[in-house]
Amino acid sequence: MAARPLERETTVARPVSYEGRGLHTGRPSRVTIRPAPCGTGIVFVRTDLPRPVSIPARVEFAAMSRRATGLAHDGVAVSTVEHLLAAVLWGGVDNALIEVDGEEIPLGDGSSRVFVDIVEEAGIVELERERGLLSVDRPVRVERGEARAIALPHEGLRVSFTFVGARRGMRAEHVEFEVTPETFRTEIAPARTVGFEWELATLREVGLALGATPDEAVIVGENGYVGPARFPDEAARHKALDLLGDIALLGRVSGHFIGIGSGHALNHELARAVVRETAQARPGATGTEDGLHDRCRGNSKGASAQVPVSSR
Repeated sequence: MAARPLERETTVARPVSYEGRGLHTGRPSRVTIRPAPCGTGIVFVRTDLPRPVSIPARVEFAAMSRRATGLAHDGVAVSTVEHLLAAVLWGGVDNALIEVDGEEIPLGDGSSRVFVDIVEEAGIVELERERGLLSVDRPVRVERGEARAIALPHEGLRVSFTFVGARRGMRAEHVEFEVTPETFRTEIAPARTVGFEWELATLREVGLALGATPDEAVIVGENGYVGPARFPDEAARHKALDLLGDIALLGRVSGHFIGIGSGHALNHELARAVVRETAQARPGATGTEDGLHDRCRGNSKGASAQVPVSSR
């Protein structure tokens, strides 16, 4: 049975953890997703430091990690957040504290699937506040060279991505999805990170992709995929996943987001452009309205103030 539409903000029902090695650093780390009051949004907390540092998952805190999305605040960063962030927000969770014991989010299997699984394991509960929404109300477009990133008005959330062959003669791929927790879980989240066969050695020489193996990536060669793929268009699906992870820095949003050969830097530029150009502000995005955040904080500590909902 399909889950009913959620009209109130949500959080996870209980803490849940996952540990593994980072995609780029190859070093071990652990994440714990904890319940948070309404109005909090998604906040990463570096707990491996002498003094924990909170980093809100908002576009103004975006800081490019090489080949990934990072966040930074007060001189402290956390890297490769996009797969986890997409799984949490587009899996149905509006508010969460994500404790990170390490500098980089664990790789998992190279996709968002493991993070979708742990959110489902934790469960999702409603909070006593209506869900706010940032709506794209006019077309927004940014570009770099031949790459494009576009946001169009749309009721709901839709994502399209065209994966352009990196070398002449390589085939292009295109995917398009109406994004719901179910379509995200089945059609987008399982797509693994993309690597190009001819650049793997070079990436490792400069300290990137140290934690990845061929099982945790879809490897693109000049004649197609090298090794088995989960989908015939897995590369485009993963790039759509990356785009969703990057626009999650806007919070809950409606619109049709389109990437044509775009990467993280251009996705961030699009998100910033949407903030500048969109007239309708999402109520409660930062939890700063007078009195609301304090009221919600008291209501989110016990199960009696929450309404269980399906995570699918």
